[in-house]
Amino acid sequence: MRIIEMLTAQFPIRKTGKQKEAFRDWFIAWAREQGYTAQATTPRGFFHSTNVIVGEPESAQVIFTAHYDTPPVMPLPNFITPCNRLVYLLYQLLLVPIMLLPAALVAALVFHVMRVLTDNALLADIVCRFSGLATLYTVLGVMMLGPANKHCVNDNTSGVAAVMELMRRLSPEERGKVAFLLFDNEEKGMLGSGAYAKSHPDIRKERLIINMDCVGDGEHILFFANKQTRELAQFPLLEEAMQGVTGRHFIMNQMEKCIYPSDQAKFKLGIAVCACKQKRGIGYYCDKIHTKRDTVCEQVNLDFLAEGLSAFVSRL
Repeated sequence: MRIIEMLTAQFPIRKTGKQKEAFRDWFIAWAREQGYTAQATTPRGFFHSTNVIVGEPESAQVIFTAHYDTPPVMPLPNFITPCNRLVYLLYQLLLVPIMLLPAALVAALVFHVMRVLTDNALLADIVCRFSGLATLYTVLGVMMLGPANKHCVNDNTSGVAAVMELMRRLSPEERGKVAFLLFDNEEKGMLGSGAYAKSHPDIRKERLIINMDCVGDGEHILFFANKQTRELAQFPLLEEAMQGVTGRHFIMNQMEKCIYPSDQAKFKLGIAVCACKQKRGIGYYCDKIHTKRDTVCEQVNLDFLAEGLSAFVSRL
């Protein structure tokens, strides 16, 4: 059975503490069967986050990462256009009135009821504002902590599968050059990666991080690297290795001109990796994320990344 099929069959949702623990136990056992050292760790942070570490990040030349937690279901998809910041911004602005509408309706209703019940305009105004804010925070809470999305194949089962495919392909000699991190609570604001980066400042500042998030749905494989990362000695080796792989369209982007919000943002030398579709007028885009339609992870994407990244490791 393919890795992506095992994950979607056994651990389709990784949102509650028990779901995450069951996945971590299984993954650690699998990693050890492959000959790796693996452990779970909970760095200090505002929110309880348990990351999984494979290998020795302190001595690795490159660290491959993905987040293993899965998101709540959303009424609208998290639509991302990483190379079109204008469309991305407009879509995010569109979400604002949608979030504010319930709060405005509740506030208006409460104000009307209070004016009927009392002649005290100040009291009515205070209760109205409180009700509106309470509704707004409830909406935000549901968006971040609400019911689990039952379909999370691309976000981010695909990233975990890509990490595992790469782990399985590396030779014993190559494994000493790398480490792997699976982060918790990316969906709650990148809390797991943030806590790890804070507790490991040398890794945060000096280590090359390649983060895979939503890599399963789309024939275009996009990498995003900032200027400091592009100046690394390893960077040309990465481009050369990925350009030598066929089956998908590889694109290296300058992060300064793009946007992709994921765990690599917590590290100075972080590269983001995602899969995108393309449409005229919009450019490259990721859709269906955080909705029940998130059901696609193409094996060719995982093979493309595992082949290219293993070739990169061999060049180090």
